[in-house]
Amino acid sequence: MAGVSQLRLFFGPFEMDASTGELFKHGSRIRLSGQPLRILLILSSNPGALITRDQLREQIWGAGTFVDFEHGLNAAMNKLRRALGDSAETPKYIETVAGQGYRFIGKIEPQAAADTAVVSISSPRSRRRTAFAAAAVAAAMLISFGLGWWFHRAAPVRPFNRKVLMLTTDSALTSTPAISRDAKLVAYSSDINNNGHLDLYVKQVAGGEPIRLTSDGGGNTQPDFSPDGSKIVFRSDREGGGIYVIPALGGEARFLAPKGRNPKFSPDGSRVTYWIGTTLIAPNVPGNGSLWVAPLSAGELRRIAANVVSARFPIWLPDGKDILFVGSNATSTAANENADWWVADADGGRARPTGAFDSLFRSVPDFFPSPSLGVRGAPQPGCWRDANTLVFAAQYGSKGLWTARFSPDGNLAGGLTRLTTGGGDEVDPSCAWDGSVAFTKGSTQTNIWSLPLDLDHPRSGGRLQQVTQGTALRDYVSLSRDGRFVAFASDQHGPLNIWLRDTVTGHETQLRESPFTERYPATAPSGSRVAWSVYEGQKRSLYIGAPGAPAEKLCDDCLRATDWSADEKSLLIFAGAPYRIELLDIASHRRTVLFGHPAHNLFMGRFSPDHHWVSFTERLGGDRARIVIAPAVGAPSARESAWIPIADATPTDFANWSPDGKTLYFTSRRDGFECFWAQRLDERRHPVGDPVGVLHLHGRQAYNSLGWAANGGRLAMVLLERTGNIGLIPGGDK
Repeated sequence: MAGVSQLRLFFGPFEMDASTGELFKHGSRIRLSGQPLRILLILSSNPGALITRDQLREQIWGAGTFVDFEHGLNAAMNKLRRALGDSAETPKYIETVAGQGYRFIGKIEPQAAADTAVVSISSPRSRRRTAFAAAAVAAAMLISFGLGWWFHRAAPVRPFNRKVLMLTTDSALTSTPAISRDAKLVAYSSDINNNGHLDLYVKQVAGGEPIRLTSDGGGNTQPDFSPDGSKIVFRSDREGGGIYVIPALGGEARFLAPKGRNPKFSPDGSRVTYWIGTTLIAPNVPGNGSLWVAPLSAGELRRIAANVVSARFPIWLPDGKDILFVGSNATSTAANENADWWVADADGGRARPTGAFDSLFRSVPDFFPSPSLGVRGAPQPGCWRDANTLVFAAQYGSKGLWTARFSPDGNLAGGLTRLTTGGGDEVDPSCAWDGSVAFTKGSTQTNIWSLPLDLDHPRSGGRLQQVTQGTALRDYVSLSRDGRFVAFASDQHGPLNIWLRDTVTGHETQLRESPFTERYPATAPSGSRVAWSVYEGQKRSLYIGAPGAPAEKLCDDCLRATDWSADEKSLLIFAGAPYRIELLDIASHRRTVLFGHPAHNLFMGRFSPDHHWVSFTERLGGDRARIVIAPAVGAPSARESAWIPIADATPTDFANWSPDGKTLYFTSRRDGFECFWAQRLDERRHPVGDPVGVLHLHGRQAYNSLGWAANGGRLAMVLLERTGNIGLIPGGDK
């Protein structure tokens, strides 16, 4: 498939490369990215046309966004005007239409035609339309934004004439639908009756009241119908998690396989494929995800695609012989290896990559199957709308459904077509034989919350306090020692960048404006500096900086800083393959390995207050891990025999110390939900008694491994609040 075109737009002294999103003045690049740049692209691609504030809100902030939108748009417009040297009172390029919106009044120079190269992204008929449009410069300008900015909806997008029916209209989290192959029934998970406790329901597509299939609230989700519609396979968190089968209209659930996720029936109904691992770790992390096939009747579980280091999200090809999945053979997280769509022999043969990432996604700017993971790659395969059309969800501005064409043998045969363009998150597609597609239409908010707590004397209780408001994505908080300053990642002004908030004044400062995804801040004890990770292409770099000061790169192949030394001269980081806990000297950039394991990833190292101990998480494989502490004295020669196990964990759990060093706080799903716990330690740093629950999150407000910190008499964390309903695209609407 052709790459993104090299169209350049000329107006006044400015030149804009629409394919890369770069703006130049007299040949020198101007620092402009994120929302201001996207506003300029929208306005300049529609010269003379009034673009309303509502249109900008829908196309850049997302439909349904109201909180903080006015402030965000005004701030972005001010940045854009400063970059252009423009004035709202005497505009040369952008005119303000009071109470309505904006109009681009600059003159687009005709030189733009010389660089126009139109690309095609879908069917032969659309390619002919694209070629014809190249005859007119204005039309070519719009089309050649193509894969990059069309996906970002940077020009006004006409609504698709596809009818969408809402099958549910709950105020709950109703999601992960499965439609029966005959398009008569839809199964889904919902917390409508249990306020956060997910159970399975089934209802007729034609209408009527739903039938409740499970009543234990045990995290029952991800259903899939057998081809004959008589059974449903699903994931449940009960008894440690696993795959179960239940009659489609109710009955006793039968255990099928342990630990699995996203189960899918084979086309003949005799087998189920699933994967083991966690979605909260990026797909190119080695060892995170393995594929399995279970017979519906008696027989052994079989692992497949064993030649792929990390494999997840399997679905059957229509022929029932092979399985399509997301896979990566990266040897380390820093390796130049993107997750791709792979095809595996369902009987255990070797898997092969399809090349989808190179063919479809590599040339698409800012493509993320899941932006919160900060890595690029192929998205989760969804379902087959017909024998050759794959439906999946991915993020291009807003998260919606897309299709790609495949040949019967599992090779790519066509480009991308957008299936939905509505607001909110449109995910979890499920297909019927007539082409009907059921999906989740959801809304998600992530905000920072604080729990006041005497960290030296843990006990349950306390009242959560909301720190931030709005619809921007936020994750991974870090606190200064006194708890006044909290650093976090947010996309409120474009890509995920690092922000620092003064919790006393409420003032927030963006550390730097970067086009790259930035995550995982680690705040210095004094709050004066922050270390953070940057996704620079296929590299994970580590930076350090302060508000208003230039950032310094510390290293290219170290993944993440997790703690500072008390004198702020060193950082605990993790890097390598498998991950090792290392000490990084900030001045010299010299690195010393403190703890490592030949097979297990070690991460999230934290100093005890006296710096005599380090806590960290040891990933044991699959979805198993444990939190341990080890003596820092004598490192790097500290041996595994000196490690002290504190608690069983999942691969994303980690610990923080109390100020007196006698308690470890950690997250755990020991009660079926991801909650916060405290473990007291004796003088030898061994556990004393059972862990104490300090914050239980059993409702719709969930932690979901979005990052937390303990300092200054509080726990700070990012909590997720999500609602959703089930939509349907009828089968005749193609």
